[in-house]
Amino acid sequence: MDVSRKVMILDENILDVMEAEQYLKAGGYEVVTLSSPNGALSKIDFERPEILLLDIAMPRLNITDLLETLRGSAEYEDLVIVLFSDLEAEKLQKMCIENDINGYFCKSMDVTQIAAFLDNFYEF
Repeated sequence: MDVSRKVMILDENILDVMEAEQYLKAGGYEVVTLSSPNGALSKIDFERPEILLLDIAMPRLNITDLLETLRGSAEYEDLVIVLFSDLEAEKLQKMCIENDINGYFCKSMDVTQIAAFLDNFYEF
């Protein structure tokens, strides 16, 4: 059975986005990107990704408001949110626990493994 797997990358660093996108597509993912936090909710609503890779250090991104909206809506209750950042792993882990975020992938990790990492959020 073919499973449609769609991930949205919300990150302003085009080089990080291009690299992650390359490995995600090779891993069978459909990838959509957004390089500005402006209109993020509208784009999420339109694209309906199953996973959101979110750079929390993105300029002009109000992470608190975005997470409250996503986690406070039944419409997004199945959305998997994965932090995609170059912050220290301990800080990302703490943020995940405090904000009901599914996981994190440090940009310093081996990005060739990102598709395999995201596969863990699917029930096959």
